[in-house]
Amino acid sequence: MDSAFSLEPSELANLVTETNRAWQALGEVRYGPKEAEQKSLVFRRSIYVAEDIAEGELFSTTNIRIVRPGDGATPSFYKQILGLQAKRGYQAGTPLSLKQLL
Repeated sequence: MDSAFSLEPSELANLVTETNRAWQALGEVRYGPKEAEQKSLVFRRSIYVAEDIAEGELFSTTNIRIVRPGDGATPSFYKQILGLQAKRGYQAGTPLSLKQLL
């Protein structure tokens, strides 16, 4: 007695069609900014050196700041950078990138 919930051939064809549409609507996963966002990246905030930092000095709330433009590391790394020791000297106004810290 499974006829009450069985599909007719046309209903099965509709199910297949709609399943394919749903799969295509999912799109693809892409991380990072899209092409349309590339020009506006400079308006994002990033981490900059606020005061000259000597080699060996610790990064602190007084010598690094989160400001615009977005040429440095993203603000999400701010707390992780605080307290780290500078591996080299930095001039005030320099964007701080993660590559410089590694």
